[in-house]
Amino acid sequence: MTAGPGVPGRVEVTARALTSLARAVAAERLGAPAKRVRVGLGDASGALTLDVESPVRAQDDLITAAGHAAGDIRDRVAALTGRRVGPTHVELTGIVHEHDGRVR
Repeated sequence: MTAGPGVPGRVEVTARALTSLARAVAAERLGAPAKRVRVGLGDASGALTLDVESPVRAQDDLITAAGHAAGDIRDRVAALTGRRVGPTHVELTGIVHEHDGRVR
């Protein structure tokens, strides 16, 4: 990745930074706390691959929601990093329920 025209040097993004970014994107999209989201990075013919394990917010059609989430996560990570993102696999590990009030 280069900085742009007229700017010398390079920008290096570490795997740790990419993982943190992908975790935040997935947590936001799936409605889960980031600390419960796990992301693995891989390479498929030069494209970044994502393996996401996460709970999902409660909703009517979880399977369809997970399928749409995979595409949304892939597109958002690609837009934020400027990298080509290939296959994104989402594995649901539970359901996050929203509480109406404080639990006592």
